[in-house]
Amino acid sequence: MYICTFYSFKGGVGRSMALVNVAVDLAQRGRRVLAVDFDLEAPGLDTFSVLSPETPTPGLVEYVTTYLDTDVAPDVRDYIGASPVVDNLLVMPSGAARTGYASNFGQIDWQALYAERDGYLLFEDLQEQWRQEIKADYVLIDSRTGYTDTGGICTRQLPDAVTVLFFPNEQNLRGLTKIVADVRSEANPPRSKQIELHFVMSNVPDLDDEDEILTGIKQRFQSGLGFEDEPLVVHRYDSLSLLNQAVFVRDCPRSRLAREYVDVGDRIVRGNLEDRDGAMHFVRRRQRNLDEPWPIPGESASSLADTITKIALLHAEDGEVLFRLGTLAAQRGLKRGESLLDDAIERGYREPEAYLHRARLRNDRGDTEGAGEDAINALQQPNLPPHLTMQAARLIPDSAANDMGQFPAVASLDVEDRVWLAESLPRWTKFDASTAILEDMVDDIDLGEKDREAARSALALNHIGAGRFQDAVGALAHEGRSVDQMDIQDTFNYAMARWAVDGKVDKALFDHVVALSIKETNHADDANYLQCLSVAHWAAGDYETARTVVEKALTEAKTERMIFSCWRYRNASNREFRTDMREIASLIDGDEDRIPLFMRRDESTPAG
Repeated sequence: MYICTFYSFKGGVGRSMALVNVAVDLAQRGRRVLAVDFDLEAPGLDTFSVLSPETPTPGLVEYVTTYLDTDVAPDVRDYIGASPVVDNLLVMPSGAARTGYASNFGQIDWQALYAERDGYLLFEDLQEQWRQEIKADYVLIDSRTGYTDTGGICTRQLPDAVTVLFFPNEQNLRGLTKIVADVRSEANPPRSKQIELHFVMSNVPDLDDEDEILTGIKQRFQSGLGFEDEPLVVHRYDSLSLLNQAVFVRDCPRSRLAREYVDVGDRIVRGNLEDRDGAMHFVRRRQRNLDEPWPIPGESASSLADTITKIALLHAEDGEVLFRLGTLAAQRGLKRGESLLDDAIERGYREPEAYLHRARLRNDRGDTEGAGEDAINALQQPNLPPHLTMQAARLIPDSAANDMGQFPAVASLDVEDRVWLAESLPRWTKFDASTAILEDMVDDIDLGEKDREAARSALALNHIGAGRFQDAVGALAHEGRSVDQMDIQDTFNYAMARWAVDGKVDKALFDHVVALSIKETNHADDANYLQCLSVAHWAAGDYETARTVVEKALTEAKTERMIFSCWRYRNASNREFRTDMREIASLIDGDEDRIPLFMRRDESTPAG
C-alpha cells in the first residue's frame, strides 16, 4: 500500500479535482484505490459522482468521534463506500452529509486527541486497517490547505509521498517553504521516514511566456523549495464541464487536461516500489546513465543494494522484475546479480536474455560449464537477435559447436545474418562452430543458390584458415564451377588454395584476379582488398604495381584496428597486419622462399 497526500497551501489550485482524476486513472489501470477526504473544514470528495456511494456513508469525523466515545478503534470498513461507476475505487468521506456533521466535527479537539487519547496510535491503526482490511494499493488523501491541526497527520504521519500543488506566485512559495521543510524533517531520527515530494504547478495560464516570467518563477520555486526535477504542470482549462465536476481522465480522456492528470499519476506510481511499474522505473532510471558512477543524487552502492533487496522481496514471484534487478546489480558490480538471475529463471522468466546475462556472469567467475549450459538454453529459442545469438555462440561448450547451425536461434536468422555470425565467430579451432553453420547452409536445399553460394565462399575462407586446402578448392569449384563463374573474391581465394595444394603459384589464376580488379570498379579499396591485390600483382609478375599497392595497403591500415589478412587467413591486429605486409614486400623483392603464414602453420595449432 502506498499513501500519497494531495496538499496545497492556498485554495483554488484544483487540488481535489487533481486527486479525483488521479484516483480514477489509477483505478482504471487496475489498482485498488482509496480516496480519503481529510479536508474536514471544507469536505467535498463525495460531491464528485464517481466518489458518491449509492448509500450514504459515515466517514473520518464519525470514525474519530466513535473512538473518542468508546476508546476502541472502529472497523474502518463501516466508514468506506464504493464508487458506483468505477471498479477498484473506494472513498472514505469526511463524514455523512447530514446536519450533525458540523457538531461532530466541532467536538474533536485534535491536540487533546494526540496528547491525551493516543491519537497517533489511532491513525497508525487506521493506516494498518487500510492495508489489511481494504487491501488498497493506493490511498490518496485530500488534505486541508494552510497550517492546520490535522495537517501534520496528512503530510507527515501517514503518507509515503506528498503531491504539492501550487499556483506559481510568491504567496504560495512563502507558505510552502515551512511545509516542505517539515515534511523533509521526517527523514531525521527518531522517525527516519523518507517522504517523497512531487511538485505540481497548477491552474497555470496557457499563455506564451515571451518574457520568461513563468520560467523565472519556476526557478525560484525550485531553489526555494529545494527540488531539481521539472515540476509537473496542470494548465488552466476553460470548460463548462468543470461546473459539473467532470472527471477528465474518464469523461474526456483525449483532452490535454486528462493527459496532465495522467502525468501526475505516473509520477506517483514511479515513487512506489510496491507497484510493478514503479519497480521497473527504478531499474530503468538507473540503467540509463551507466557511464556515471552513481547518477542518482545521494545514492550510494550500499543504498542501491538495499533498495534492490527491498524490491526483490516485494516482487519475489515476478521473474521479470527479478531479472531486471539482477542485470542492474551485475552492471553495478553488486554481489547479488547472479542469485537474482537464478531466482528470475526459477520463477519462470526463461527469456534468452536471462540465460545470456547469467552465462556471462558464470563465465566471468570461471564456471565455463554453467555458462555453456545457459548459452545453449538461449540458443534453443528462435528469433534471438543476431548480436545476442553471437554472444551465446561464443560461450557454448566445444561439445556443442558442431551442432551450431541446428540451434533454433541460428536457424531462424536470415541468410545474411547467419553468414555474418559464422564469419564473426572464432574459427579454425578444434571444434569449429563457424564451419558447422556454413556447412548446414550449403546443404540446405530450401535456400536459393545465391545464398548457398555465399555460404560456400565463407566456408572456403574457413577451410583455408584451418589448413583444409583441398576442401576449400572443392567448396569454390563445386560441381564443375569454373573460374570464369567466380567473382574476384572467390577467384583470389581459389588461387590461394590451389597454391597451398599444389605447392606452386598458378600465374593464370592470379592474372584473372588482376583482370577482374580492372574490370570491377565498385569495390572498396580497404586494407584487406589492397593486400590481396598486392599478392595477385606479384604472382602475375607485375612487381612494380605490387610494390605500389603494398604502400597503399599500409596507408589504409593506419585507421583500422582489426583487419582480415590473406597472409594468415584470419583477423589480425594492426601490428600483425603491418608485419604481414612487410613479408609480402620481401616476397615481391625476390625472397622466393617466403610463403604465406597460413601455409606454414601447423594444423594442430589454432589460428584464431
